[in-house]
Amino acid sequence: MPGSIQVLHVDDEPGFAELTAAYLERENDRIEVVTEPSARAGLDALGSRDVDCIVSDHDLPEMDGVEFLEAVREDDAELPFILFTGRGSEEVASRAISAGVTDYLQKGSGTDHYALLANRIENAVERRRSQRAVERQKRRLETLVSNLPGMVYRCRTEPGWPMEDVEGECERLTGYASSALEDGDVSWGADVIHPADREAVRAEVLDALSDGDAFQCTYRIRTADGDVKRVWERGRGVDASGDAGTLEGFVMDVTESRRRERRFEAIFNDPNLLVGLLDAEGTTLDVNETAIEYVDATRSEVIGEPFPTTPWWSDDQQRDVERWISEAASGEYVEYEAVHGTDEEISTVVEGSFRPVTDDGTVTAIVVSANDVTERKRRERELKRRNERFDEFASLVSHDLQSPISAVRGRLELALETGELEHVEKAAEAMDRVDDLRTELVDTLRTGEIVSETERVDVGDVIEDVWIAIDPPDSASFTVVGDASIEADPDALQRLLENLVGNSVEHGGDDVSVRIGPLGDGIYYEDDGPGIDPADRDRAFTPGFSTKDGDAGVGMGLASVRQIVLAHDWSVHVDDAEILDGVRFELRPE
Repeated sequence: MPGSIQVLHVDDEPGFAELTAAYLERENDRIEVVTEPSARAGLDALGSRDVDCIVSDHDLPEMDGVEFLEAVREDDAELPFILFTGRGSEEVASRAISAGVTDYLQKGSGTDHYALLANRIENAVERRRSQRAVERQKRRLETLVSNLPGMVYRCRTEPGWPMEDVEGECERLTGYASSALEDGDVSWGADVIHPADREAVRAEVLDALSDGDAFQCTYRIRTADGDVKRVWERGRGVDASGDAGTLEGFVMDVTESRRRERRFEAIFNDPNLLVGLLDAEGTTLDVNETAIEYVDATRSEVIGEPFPTTPWWSDDQQRDVERWISEAASGEYVEYEAVHGTDEEISTVVEGSFRPVTDDGTVTAIVVSANDVTERKRRERELKRRNERFDEFASLVSHDLQSPISAVRGRLELALETGELEHVEKAAEAMDRVDDLRTELVDTLRTGEIVSETERVDVGDVIEDVWIAIDPPDSASFTVVGDASIEADPDALQRLLENLVGNSVEHGGDDVSVRIGPLGDGIYYEDDGPGIDPADRDRAFTPGFSTKDGDAGVGMGLASVRQIVLAHDWSVHVDDAEILDGVRFELRPE
């Protein structure tokens, strides 16, 4: 059914499975639910029906929900998979995330979570469908444009024919980069069309448009290097209502073969490209100087040799090169990426193509061209690492927002219950912290720096703001002894202490006591909570770690502490408290 969402729900409790199906189909009439009692049955169902999304419990017979997810991911890395379980733990969350889960929801006692689940299902499915549609359309357009022997454009009918979009072989045709035409640095009407042909071309095009017809015309252009070419153009107004304010069309070179040969020579000698000319059998006919610079050989040593055995290719790559030559010889345009060399730090990465040259439909030669993209690939790897670091930062700040948000919610509930304005004031103070964290996130993503300028910070001043943001029970207390200060980014230090205090309150109870004091150039922080077992201290700062059995959180508090410590170039040591009875964190500059 077009537009429907086929959901496979796997849960070994029949009553709950039926209830979930009924609520999901009631919440969204596009959703159709099929239920199975086990992961094995779910895998069998995937083999016999189309499924848009899987919703699975964790505690299942034979294999659990994460193992079911891993089995699904072996065949489909993108199929939306939502773990919908009553068992909430850091271990399950961590395993699910590592296995590629789309979303992770806990079952609740009410019915609101069904609406949330239905919304998550619809969002995940629509996101996947949109991505697939865009990818299909992009592939079709790229294939079409890359196989057109000319330039595809979109322009306005204003004087100069200002270009809005240019694709295809624009630079090969005109000598100008597509961006130069799109940015208005080069005018198609004033700079490209030959002066003697401009008025005639404009009259012919506008005449056809006024009748609502497509147009086609032949005229001369002047390229960036001063050459004159004859082109054929076909296009039409894009508005079917008759408003021809915008055109779309295609321009191709129809200059005689001598002109094409001269253009090929210009490309062949491009110092930015590695170019070779092969016959249809793959024998090397010629290579340019740029290509020779990449190997320890001369032009005369490679001309006449089978291209796969030339020095550009290793023994492991020769079979791929033979296949590319065969495909090009059959008329296919082949794009490839290759790595020359084995050491990642010194190897060269190129992207290129095997382009067939035809005469009356017969492939007579193959042009091999490549562009050195080593530096771009290096930048892409650096960008990926940076994005991963920002993803982690965003996740940790999202966690850090929970404490002040919880404080706001709790104080507002008390205000509603008691009518006391003091709670509203406390809520407003906690809300200020939410806004501070939001601003800090924006600044970090804009500047790329998790820690900004540092200064000597008095921890006693910061802990006052921390206590307001966390808003622990009145029976909780803190003590700052001595000159407790450290060189730090004040905002980042506040986030760190908020996580430590939140951790103390969560694990130490309503009457937890916190003590902070100086430690050389650093500080120590300790509480009278249950502490951290020595066997667990090495992994205490790992996302997902918690000392509470059955904790429904994801253990991000100490992970946030670790990120801030590393950003300051500090060290953090976990030990037993010396004054109190709980855990002690020692923070020192390296």
